[in-house]
Amino acid sequence: MKEDAWLIATVFVVWMVLSVLYFTVPMIYMPTMGRVWGLGALLFLVLAVVIALAEARGTAKRRVKAAVAASFPE
Repeated sequence: MKEDAWLIATVFVVWMVLSVLYFTVPMIYMPTMGRVWGLGALLFLVLAVVIALAEARGTAKRRVKAAVAASFPE
């Protein structure tokens, strides 16, 4: 993965930690906010996976193009 996917995956981890804290720490117990942060974390997880797949697909396409170009020199 490149930097974009790593950054969004890091944001996912931060949001998930905050969600868990909202649910479990008695001093800041706010279950509705925990759900909101959890949904945000899920959104960032999906976004990180989509970006990682797009980057992998782009890398594979570049490899195929390079192999084809090497097979048929001009």
